[in-house]
Amino acid sequence: MSGKGFDTRKLMTGKDGKLFVTVDGTSVWFASVEEFAVGVNFSNVDFHPAGDIQTYGVPDSVKFTASFTEAVVRDDLTIQPMLDSIKNGKVPTFSLQAGVTEPLAGGESKYLLDECIPDGDTNILEVKPGEIIKRQCQFIVNSVPDSIKALV
Repeated sequence: MSGKGFDTRKLMTGKDGKLFVTVDGTSVWFASVEEFAVGVNFSNVDFHPAGDIQTYGVPDSVKFTASFTEAVVRDDLTIQPMLDSIKNGKVPTFSLQAGVTEPLAGGESKYLLDECIPDGDTNILEVKPGEIIKRQCQFIVNSVPDSIKALV
């Protein structure tokens, strides 16, 4: 343990993160994902009462998002389900699980992200000579993420 009160050997890095996608009711490790992020954006409404110099924030809404970049190895986890849903006149929804595992301390953090709908631009295929073919996907998470496991 260092003088700062924690063991730096137990700090997590990107190698400790994993993203899973649910396919036909089964959670599949999305091993080709290079990076991913889960976020929340808080929106407030300004309130400026007469006679007061200060403007106050009034909580209004929250928006959850998920995004990832994958090396293109397979299409059956993201693009094919998207295209199939669109052909049937529907916007696809996904269920993701995002988390990190800290092997030295035995800790794990995992979140269930249900009702994820595609948002913004999604690469179907982008090819550049001399580079790994990658695909970026962005989602709005239309449910509050559930904490399946929390770091202690």
